[in-house]
Amino acid sequence: MTDAIDRYVAQLADRLGAGQDAWRLLAETDGHLRDAQSALQAQGMDPAEAAEVAVRRFGDPAAVAKARSPRRRAVGLLSGGWLVVSLGLVVIGLSGLASWALEAIWGPAFLAGDVNGVTYTAARCADFLGFFPQAGSCAAAAAMHHSDEIVSERLAAGILGIVLLAAWLLVRRLRGAVPIAREDRRMLLVASAVAFLGVGMVGFGSGVLSVALDLVRGLAVAGVGVRLSDGAIALVAGVVALILLVRFARRGVSAPSAPAPA
Repeated sequence: MTDAIDRYVAQLADRLGAGQDAWRLLAETDGHLRDAQSALQAQGMDPAEAAEVAVRRFGDPAAVAKARSPRRRAVGLLSGGWLVVSLGLVVIGLSGLASWALEAIWGPAFLAGDVNGVTYTAARCADFLGFFPQAGSCAAAAAMHHSDEIVSERLAAGILGIVLLAAWLLVRRLRGAVPIAREDRRMLLVASAVAFLGVGMVGFGSGVLSVALDLVRGLAVAGVGVRLSDGAIALVAGVVALILLVRFARRGVSAPSAPAPA
């Protein structure tokens, strides 16, 4: 006796046609759906209802078949990459806001001051003081200059990310959602999680270490704020991506196409 999963696989087979790749996809699809059905049965559903829910979550067979064609898959991957880059730039913008907050609380020197022992030529000091005459010293003017660059560049990246994200949403609205192959979604989530967590651990960890070393040596803590803000925001983004990846893996069915991207 056939169930919803058998009917779904048959519909997908009609759209995929013949070929080794098609048969492999059909086998993988049947396996994913049976695993999802078993998980739902373990939650108390009867087999027929569990099969219906698993199929409904997996998505329309026509969309799944389209996502498997080489051209459609490339377009879907491009769409997913566009979204990941846009969200990545937005995350950088958020780090700019965090840097601005640290500067407001602890001052430019904490955010972007030069490490102990760094000096500038008289001409360079004159440049810094020309931009920030109220600083009163070359070191203070340099810190204000560096802080201004750090915050403004990150905020500019965030604005660009918002523009790209708005463009992505507009294209999606005008042309319709582009299916993204399951393995490509997994790849984008893994790449996002690894990149954000890696940057976050290196940035935040090095910032904390620098603070500890300066305090132990009795030196003024300077230039660590940017690493702390960048690292903290990246860690948050990485944790979000990791949660989405875990949800994606546990459900055994399609996750939403966003990385930061479930």
